[in-house]
Amino acid sequence: MAFGIVALAALLVLVSSACSKGRGGSGGVSYDVFVQKFRYHGLPASIPTGNVQINFSNKESFPITHEMIVSQVPAGKTAQDLIQSAKVAGCEGGAECESHFGEIAGVDTGATISSVFDLPPGHYFFACWEKGTPQGQDNGPPHLSLGMLYQFTVTT
Repeated sequence: MAFGIVALAALLVLVSSACSKGRGGSGGVSYDVFVQKFRYHGLPASIPTGNVQINFSNKESFPITHEMIVSQVPAGKTAQDLIQSAKVAGCEGGAECESHFGEIAGVDTGATISSVFDLPPGHYFFACWEKGTPQGQDNGPPHLSLGMLYQFTVTT
């Protein structure tokens, strides 16, 4: 009986480890994306189209809230154009400038939130419109204006 329990436990570890390295429960691909020092990490520059599960973690060393807005890069725009757009008065804090494909919002330091996105082929970016500062103030500039942006491509 003890051997059966050990074998079952080993099988469960093997299956869960396989799932965490690429296949999500939705039948798509799963990625562990995290933010640290106001930068996104963990997503390759190119991912396949279809259901993509993102497990988004905030790994800052101080209390702050981040988000992961998923949006397509407008034709002809660069990363610097997107960062500059967050510095325009009408865009501060999002408003009409925060058009997006989807998001994972309100992720506090130490937390992880997951979501599934069905992304067609194209060029995308993650951005954060939250406004907190490392000193705990809520009146800082949108994090996107500080360069909190990550671009990636979705391919067939």
